[in-house]
Amino acid sequence: MENNGTAEQVGNLEAMVASLSELLAVEETVVAEQSERIRQDETALKESNDRFFAFIREAAMRLKNPIEVIEENIALVIQDLESGPPDNADAALQLKVQVRNLEQIRRNIIELNKAIVDRSDDFSDATKKFLTE
Repeated sequence: MENNGTAEQVGNLEAMVASLSELLAVEETVVAEQSERIRQDETALKESNDRFFAFIREAAMRLKNPIEVIEENIALVIQDLESGPPDNADAALQLKVQVRNLEQIRRNIIELNKAIVDRSDDFSDATKKFLTE
């Protein structure tokens, strides 16, 4: 009878080992799938960040160069006004061009702010509205 009890215990242990082996195999599969998903998420996040920073760089360039041009053009208008009798029509035309340039810069800043606000939950609704309108 003892042999029967021992054989039964061995059989139970073997069944438990087989079950544990199956569980480990399932666990390995799940871990592998989760690791792959994490890797894909990390890759997607990196690509998204790369695109975002490329956009930021582009926006900064679109702002920097026009501001320098506007600064130079307004300085020329001032110089013309100070150098003699002003040609009001010419000065007005030059200033209107600079106003349009400033309007474009404002639109570029709003576009940049929208991109930043869309990627962050750290802004209040009032701040989001202020930055994007």
